[in-house]
Amino acid sequence: MFKDCFAKMVRILVAAQFPPDLAKHAIIVYVSRIKAIIFDASGTILDDIHAVWQANADAYNAFGLDGFGTLQEFKDKFRLPVPEFHLENGVPPDLVDHVDLKFREVYPKYAALVGVFPEVKDMLQVLRHQGILLGVASNIPKLFLREHLCKFEIEQCFDVIIGQEDAEEQKPSPKPILAAIEKMGTKSQESMYVGDMEEDIIAAKAANALATAIVREESYHPRWRLERQAPDFFITDLRELSSISNTQ
Repeated sequence: MFKDCFAKMVRILVAAQFPPDLAKHAIIVYVSRIKAIIFDASGTILDDIHAVWQANADAYNAFGLDGFGTLQEFKDKFRLPVPEFHLENGVPPDLVDHVDLKFREVYPKYAALVGVFPEVKDMLQVLRHQGILLGVASNIPKLFLREHLCKFEIEQCFDVIIGQEDAEEQKPSPKPILAAIEKMGTKSQESMYVGDMEEDIIAAKAANALATAIVREESYHPRWRLERQAPDFFITDLRELSSISNTQ
């Protein structure tokens, strides 16, 4: 799908009366400038949606609030930033912080449900071999994030790890992505952000980074929601990121 998007971008430029060779060269230059790839965690490198759903349902039930009866109901409603998600789903303003604390309290009992997508380890090694800097910018609390990355033995693959407490604002603010870019010593225009939610694409664009949407069955948001934000590329598997090197 990454290559399909590349071809589509060439066709768009040709339709705008760019000569075909010039159009292809323009896209190659655009993509080959990438020096850093920053990943969302949930739904992108970590398969954690069942754990997050169950922990949120428990947190709501603890305060007598209607939780989320099905995973699909949770996916339909979930968005970032998390405090706004809670408010939209009937959590009184004075309980938002308490619900968040309860989520953190109950989440560890569902940690065993969290997995890593099968292509992640190999793909990270391929990208590092290509000389690309790697980072994570996630709204997951930093303690949980690092525990997961350590458990699956991929923490050492990343040059920078940004968790919820490492940025002043949550996505869709660009601040988590910009914090990662700053720590890696790169520029926004040389960076790509990969995520599975609308807010990931909004944040990437606000950070002036290349926005890549990944669509899986386990993603938090379906393709039609991601399409609303017009990402630069769509992929269904992180291995498609290797196409970056094939355009250089």
